[in-house]
Amino acid sequence: MRKGQSRSPLGQLQPDAPRKSTYRRRAVVGALLILFIPYIGSSLAATITISGRSAGGAIEFAQGSQITVVCDTTILTSLDEQWYETSTVFRVATINVTGILNSDSQTATSNNAGCGGKTMTVKLFASGVQQRLGTSSASENLVSFTVPKFNDPSGSLATTGATGVTAIATNTSTNTDVQITIPMNAATIINATSVDRVAIETA
Repeated sequence: MRKGQSRSPLGQLQPDAPRKSTYRRRAVVGALLILFIPYIGSSLAATITISGRSAGGAIEFAQGSQITVVCDTTILTSLDEQWYETSTVFRVATINVTGILNSDSQTATSNNAGCGGKTMTVKLFASGVQQRLGTSSASENLVSFTVPKFNDPSGSLATTGATGVTAIATNTSTNTDVQITIPMNAATIINATSVDRVAIETA
């Protein structure tokens, strides 16, 4: 038998050279794919285009559960607590959202230019779980309202998302920002000591 050849069960001689050539081709194709994958991914990402308002205005973009507030970068949140004897816990009595820049968002041309006129949504997380805020159903776990614009009067705001929850707006002395107070319904018992985060979104 000659070297470099093997005999199949049918007795025919099978040359080894073409087989090695096939392996080389597969290796080259695999290497090229590894090299080009980053470029393919970059090309796909580059096709996403986000446009703001006319004349290059402010934009907001979020994916999944990413929280985004670009109309104001210095919003503060705090909680007021109240002792609840039945469960022997300090319950969340009020959610406070303060320092909201209330310039008209429709005329804003850059980020951090004002939230006035935007819909703001507030959520509460305790022990990593989004909490029920409304009194009607378990799915009422957020409260939304429209942020008053500059020079809008203080007072009650219309809310959506949670039955039994109200919101009150109070302008600062200079009227350049507004404070929102959200009293919780007495039937809503959220242990304040377990609260992780007050989440704010604008749209």
